[in-house]
Amino acid sequence: MNGPMDREALLDLVASYALGVLPASEHAFVAGFILADPEARREFDELRATANLVGLAAEEPVDSARSARMKERLMATVHSDVSPRRSSAPNSVRTSAMWSTALAAAAALVFALVSTIQNLNLRSDLHDSQVHVAALQTGVDIERRRVALDRTMLTDLTASDAKRYTVTYGTVVTRGANVYMALASLPPLPRGKVYQAWTLAKGAKTVAPSVTFSPSASGLTLVPIPDKSGTLAAVALSVEPEGGSKQPTSKPAFVQPLS
Repeated sequence: MNGPMDREALLDLVASYALGVLPASEHAFVAGFILADPEARREFDELRATANLVGLAAEEPVDSARSARMKERLMATVHSDVSPRRSSAPNSVRTSAMWSTALAAAAALVFALVSTIQNLNLRSDLHDSQVHVAALQTGVDIERRRVALDRTMLTDLTASDAKRYTVTYGTVVTRGANVYMALASLPPLPRGKVYQAWTLAKGAKTVAPSVTFSPSASGLTLVPIPDKSGTLAAVALSVEPEGGSKQPTSKPAFVQPLS
């Protein structure tokens, strides 16, 4: 992300994020804005319902026989969602334009997939077509799972019933079975080093290795911990060699009990 952005542009990015069309490189930046700004958080929540409609439009197998029906459903969603909702509000023009742009971009992703499949069906080599279609579908499935995980994480991080623990560089958050580290302004790492999370299971005497990561360029690093919160007594963070360690080799930045 280059240069400062005005508030309207930031809210447009929130819409693109909620609809799953924001480049992955900008996710952490926009997530930080949503966490810090109540209006952005409301906008994100409102747009998620529309994102689910777009996701349902791509749920069926995307063969040629269904492509026309998928396009009709998607365009109906776009036309209905971009109609003015608050014509008297000062931001109605920006809201309509934002929904139109973001929804059209989301629809374009599905249209691109459908068009690719239609072109492949014209090829004589059926096996080669099937390989390409499978690869495209796998990519779409992976992207949808990633977007779903991002939404769940943002919902948990902003929920009123989440438990928050202040630690060095940020916050540890638990909600239900989920555990996250939300870390701001992590120091740059020396060459060949990574940050590594650690978990201490209930009743255990030593920590177990968890995920490794590097700081986000946006300044906010969101780290989901794979373990269930109910099984853990504490989490910790340290700097380790690339590839991670089986036990900490440096003094932990923090050790946070989960109680």
